[in-house]
Order: sequence, then C-alpha cells, then structure tokens
Amino acid sequence: MSDFDDFIDGFYPYRKETVNYRRIPDEPRDRTEILSEIASMATREDATGDEGKVSGSLYSGDHEHYAYLGEVFSQFSHANVLQRDMYPSATKFEAEIIAMVLDLLNGDANACGVVTSGGSESLITALYTYREAARERGVTKPNVVMPITATRITRSWTS
Repeated sequence: MSDFDDFIDGFYPYRKETVNYRRIPDEPRDRTEILSEIASMATREDATGDEGKVSGSLYSGDHEHYAYLGEVFSQFSHANVLQRDMYPSATKFEAEIIAMVLDLLNGDANACGVVTSGGSESLITALYTYREAARERGVTKPNVVMPITATRITRSWTS
C-alpha cells in the first residue's frame, strides 16, 4: 500500500470495507442492510468519543440522550422549517432557545438573538452584526482581535 493510499484511508476508511455507490442502484437496498451498515459505522466512530478521547466534536457521550434526540428529530426530519406557515413550532423552538441563552448571558430587555445552522454561519452573522454596530457608532477602521488558530472563515472575512 502506498503513502497516498494510507493518506486517503485516513479520510475515507470505509472505501475498501463497504460497497461504494457511484450511481443510484437499479433496485432499492434492503432497509435492514442499510441500518446495519450505518449502525456498524456509528459504533466504530463513537468508540473514541465513548472513551473520552475527543474534544469539541461530542457534547454529551450519553447514548440514551442520543436516542431521545433521534426520537425528536424523527418528528421533523421531513420538514422544511423555513416554511413557518407550515411549521410554526419552529418559531416557538427558536424563540425559546434564544430566550434561554439570553437568560444565561444576562441579556437585558433590548437583547436579541438568532439561531443559525452552524459554525460558519454563526461566525459570519456575528461579524456582520459587530460590523454594522460599529458603523452606527462611527467606527471607520474596525479591528478584530483573534488568535492565529481562528477558523478560516473568520480570517477570510476579517482580512
């Protein structure tokens, strides 16, 4: 095996262990087979976290809690919650999350928030908000102080 194969295996460890589909199969795969394959991968991938050897990727390690989250997710996995007329519960959930975070951070009556889809969007939204607030205060040469380890998206938006 070449160094390149070893390198690729580090990113794609299942490439030699499972069937790799390059087109939609002519016949549907058996659901039990799919679930078994996915369960095998999840068990293998959770092992490191279950041993407490990761930081920043897992937030609980509690598999009972994961099962509960799976039950919750199953209620809305089909939903496009951007269509608030069809899924007004999303507005309720978002408002409660924002209110709880504001409470934890001692937000005053003027504090507000937004729920984002993940890290990059959160960073972009925060930087945009700070930039606009600085403009309102007359800041013409803003300065973002961050460590060299800041994510790429943060560095690209502030350079």
